[in-house]
Amino acid sequence: MPDTSFDLILIGATGFTGRRAARYLKKHAPEDFNWGIAARNPDKVSALAKKLDLPENQCFIVNNLDKERVEEVVQKTKIVITTAGPFSLYGENVIAACAKFGTHYLDITGEVGFIKQMADTYGEMARESGALLIPFSGFDSVPADIAAFLLQNEFDQPEKLSINSYYSISGGFNGGTIATMLNKFETGEYKKMNTPTLLLSQNTEQNIHKPEDAQFFGFNSAISRWSAPFIMGAINSKVVYKTAELMKEQGAPYAESISYSEHSSLGQWFNPVPFFVVSIIVLSITLLGPFELFRNLLRKIMPAPGEGPSEEQIENGYFKLLAVAEDQDGQKASLNMSYPGDPGNKSTVFFLCESALCLAKNTDKLKTKSGFKTPVSALGELLVQRLSTRGLKIISGNK
Repeated sequence: MPDTSFDLILIGATGFTGRRAARYLKKHAPEDFNWGIAARNPDKVSALAKKLDLPENQCFIVNNLDKERVEEVVQKTKIVITTAGPFSLYGENVIAACAKFGTHYLDITGEVGFIKQMADTYGEMARESGALLIPFSGFDSVPADIAAFLLQNEFDQPEKLSINSYYSISGGFNGGTIATMLNKFETGEYKKMNTPTLLLSQNTEQNIHKPEDAQFFGFNSAISRWSAPFIMGAINSKVVYKTAELMKEQGAPYAESISYSEHSSLGQWFNPVPFFVVSIIVLSITLLGPFELFRNLLRKIMPAPGEGPSEEQIENGYFKLLAVAEDQDGQKASLNMSYPGDPGNKSTVFFLCESALCLAKNTDKLKTKSGFKTPVSALGELLVQRLSTRGLKIISGNK
């Protein structure tokens, strides 16, 4: 039997996001919570441990994330969280080990095709071992998953539910995020992003209907602001659909048919500049990303892995989300959600670490105990309550 002497081990702790996650745990984890860090570079692990005042027995080296060493580390803990991406390059051995030894797992991936492959390969093993595997536990896709969950609760199992989310954000990219985005083009995963049902089971009973304005560019009368497709929408929508499927299996269905789409909220009518800037960026990445020359250019001008925005930039960022749901009869419900700080570098750490701490505290209360799950289908209202008491603002509107 594995010697689970640790409550949690953070893999990828020396990367840009990993360092922030380690600092978050140091500050916010309970005093009796036994956690450790793991990464590939011994010198960087030692330096981080010194900064955080962590003893040597809480630090581990996972050489190139090879199978044998990863399995040794995974067997020492009840929960693994990992920020070591791109996950399609560095994640499989971690997922496989967690599924094998019954260790719970959370990550911050947005690599939907990769997770589908992992679920197909290791899902049954995880169910048998008792491992609860919860990818998408960062900024993509916890806010979207929670928004859809809370909004559908405002309706009585409608025949049709359409949800639109509008994001206003301020933040920057770190090198790991850039590397993951470029890897999607290099592996061909981007080709799968137009398949809304990608994460769903072959025999799913959850119906999906096409959003009316998912690819809308222009002045959006619904919010009286300029808008463009949100760059994470293709990821978040698939997670919401998977949650709907899993909740139906748990006896708590969303709707007979559901649609979910996301948009960037980009300024009032008299200031179209943000709209044009974001539109150019979105279209450039979408249309030029498949070309190696463009990817090489981005590598030269964007942060390298391990680099990212300054602390001041991160603290001054934010995300604000307005989500609106409408049923087949035209009845509506809405909510506003916000969290201070750069969404890709602060919010994502908040969501990952608090999701893990929520899991650690409430394992015995969960309705679902094992297998691949989404944040909401695994942690549900327990996660909403925890995040709400830790700084996530959620304000519900009226029908």
